Amino acid sequence: MGGSGSGYRYRWNSKTTTESQYKIDIRWMKKQRYLHPGAAGILSWTCRGEVSGLIGFRVETDRLVLNSRHRQIGGEWENIEDEIFFTRTPCNYGGNRQWFLCPGCNRRVAVVYGGKYYRCRHCHHLTYSSQQESKSDRLMRKARKIRARLGASNNLTEPILFKPKNMHQKTFDRLRREADDASNLSLIIMGQQLGINI
Repeated sequence: MGGSGSGYRYRWNSKTTTESQYKIDIRWMKKQRYLHPGAAGILSWTCRGEVSGLIGFRVETDRLVLNSRHRQIGGEWENIEDEIFFTRTPCNYGGNRQWFLCPGCNRRVAVVYGGKYYRCRHCHHLTYSSQQESKSDRLMRKARKIRARLGASNNLTEPILFKPKNMHQKTFDRLRREADDASNLSLIIMGQQLGINI
């Protein structure tokens, strides 16, 4: 309630978002030390503390191999083996960065998204949820982001009173003004949409 999209009617042409899909992030896999050849295991996703998805994986020298079961609505279960090759780019200060090479379009990507096969967001026609926000939602998100940086409440109606420790007064004043401006403008836009003059 009161969050992104509240008071905004559903758009029939809105696309599926990246946030609503299972995803595999190569940066996360590197942090977990899963990217060395011979690594194998199961990746899982949870929703409200319950496991909502599982996929087996193994890492070979040049690729990630995913094993899963997939079923179309009303169809039979099908075993799927999906291969996603790796590519590398050099870093400015030495070493290199590893990426997935999307099997659908050969784009270099850090994240692939689930479906029958794991592909980039472009192949699955996914958007970020922020791309579907209204202007007032974007302004409220901006105000809340600044308020979080200042250690203030998420409630846009509460004043920002206290400067965080070690922050310059000039910076605090500027950020507080930006948060207030974004919050006020979002209220004006919402009022105009509802036919209320604020």
